[in-house]
Amino acid sequence: MAFLRRDGQPWTVKTGMLLGWLVAAAIAALSMLAAPMLDTRLLDAQFDFNRRYFPQPVANDVVLVGIDEAFLDTVEEPLALSHRYLAEFLGAASDAGASVIGLDLVLPEKRFDTLVSVRNPDLDFHRTLLTGLLRTLPNTRLVLAKVWDFQRGHYRDIHIDYAAVLSSQQAPQALASALFCSDDDARVRRYPDPAWNCLPDRSPHTLSSEIAAAMGVRGDWRGLINYQIGAEFHYLPLGEVLQLARDGNTERLRAIFDKRAVLLGTVQDDTDLVNLPVALAGWRPGILRQPGVLAHAQAVRSMLNQGMVQPVSPGLQALMALIGALFWFHPAVMRKLILAAIVSAGLLAASAVWLHAGWWVTPGAALLAMWSAALARSAWQAWRNFREKQRLRRSFSGYVSPHVMQQIMSGDLDASRRGVKTEVCVLFSDIRNFTAMSERMDAEQVVSLLNRYFARITAMVHRHGGTVDKFIGDGMMAFFGAPNALPCAEKAGLEAARDMLAELAALNQELEQEGWPPLVMGIGLHSGPAVIGYIGSSDRHEYTAIGDTVNVASRLEGMCRQLGYPVLCSGQVAQRVELPAFLLPLGEHALKGRSAVAIYGWNPELADYGSARLILPTEAPMPPM
Repeated sequence: MAFLRRDGQPWTVKTGMLLGWLVAAAIAALSMLAAPMLDTRLLDAQFDFNRRYFPQPVANDVVLVGIDEAFLDTVEEPLALSHRYLAEFLGAASDAGASVIGLDLVLPEKRFDTLVSVRNPDLDFHRTLLTGLLRTLPNTRLVLAKVWDFQRGHYRDIHIDYAAVLSSQQAPQALASALFCSDDDARVRRYPDPAWNCLPDRSPHTLSSEIAAAMGVRGDWRGLINYQIGAEFHYLPLGEVLQLARDGNTERLRAIFDKRAVLLGTVQDDTDLVNLPVALAGWRPGILRQPGVLAHAQAVRSMLNQGMVQPVSPGLQALMALIGALFWFHPAVMRKLILAAIVSAGLLAASAVWLHAGWWVTPGAALLAMWSAALARSAWQAWRNFREKQRLRRSFSGYVSPHVMQQIMSGDLDASRRGVKTEVCVLFSDIRNFTAMSERMDAEQVVSLLNRYFARITAMVHRHGGTVDKFIGDGMMAFFGAPNALPCAEKAGLEAARDMLAELAALNQELEQEGWPPLVMGIGLHSGPAVIGYIGSSDRHEYTAIGDTVNVASRLEGMCRQLGYPVLCSGQVAQRVELPAFLLPLGEHALKGRSAVAIYGWNPELADYGSARLILPTEAPMPPM
């Protein structure tokens, strides 16, 4: 890894790797802390996914009998006084061969001797229910709910007569806790085993476990209620059961209850509701707030069939998180992000398969660690790249043109790349007789004057999209059309030459006020193919242009004094700008080391090069050659 100290020097590889492992370990630890909420949400989604697309039918299901609004509307007594209906139901289910009846109801604490039914004055509520219990126990096991009294610190008592009758049942335990233990998001997912320490008395006996025990299934129930098995519940209304019994339809009742576990509870929309991870009630589709009796029923399903879903050990979760945190290493950001997406999809699919098999492999810590490491490394590298670009900009902004700097910053210019042949317009400029002038000046004055001069003319090159190649004493080389393409490099070069002369005129006015003689500049332009790229050794190189086009432009600039024009350009340049009137044909001239070249001279409208502004005519007809 490439770590940098605060002083900009690199750490050693050994130290960098140590820091990398420390970062990965920190990411893994933080992911373990943040993962539980993500894991539970993923678990709910996978429960629902497996229920929808990979249903697992159960061999031993629970018969759910519901006390609904329709039943309560047909009886006169409130639910707390439905003794005779409860006794009637117990007798009907027992006679039909039910193996165990679980009541998600709390039996009363009092006898209600002072209450009399108007329609049936001889009805004894207490004796009726007591008789129903006594009739049921010889043939069918009973498991009744008990509820914790938080004010008194113990389970709520039932009447002593009921307790005495139920105590005759040795096993399973007739009274068992009906409490649920919710996760931090108030959803019921885990079975409340004593090790979880969520029940007030830490009792191992619950309504669900005792119903399963009555069916001959015992175990150390730990883990998650398996919400992915079985179909949606559709309850049998209590009123329908009672009507079948009154009609003597024993065959129908036996077909429903024989050798089955039966669970009776309220299924009203506003009574005893809990939050579940999936919608179990077929009469409440898509609603996660469900009657509590369904949680008991699903827990019994889990016990009678595949058992609870077992979570993996925390050690395996930590190992997966640490493996995910290894995405911090290696600088290939895009490849890591693609790989992270593939691994995430694979991990989610694998965890759904494992959940289908009864194992909860929590992927949250691994996913968080993997994406946190990949994105954190991406952000860190982006910050380093930004800092590096800022450093390059500060270091080289004074040495290269803005367009070259922009190409370097964007990565389009690389010193390792080969040169490219392209069409450019090359410009050379030079100050006439500056050597003789500089001999009468101090060195500081020479440098100061050249800096003032170059600051003005290079700005004009940049204004028209040109690239300043180099400064050669009091001369300058620039080219147009690379690295940034221009609509017409020749037009840009001529316009830059015009503005360079205008800036020189403004500078001469300042020099005149300071007592210095004016400067006279010559400019040569030629267009054609040139090789553009980095030239030099591996230790020192520069972005430049080479080729015959460069040599011709340099020779044209050298002829400005001889022909008496501030700007000379070749026929190629003149032809590309459609031979404007201000370019006067000067015939063909031989250049040193080259054949004759057609030359055009720029005849500015104002002959005084010291004026503040020069105008480039564009519409006057060109004089005949």
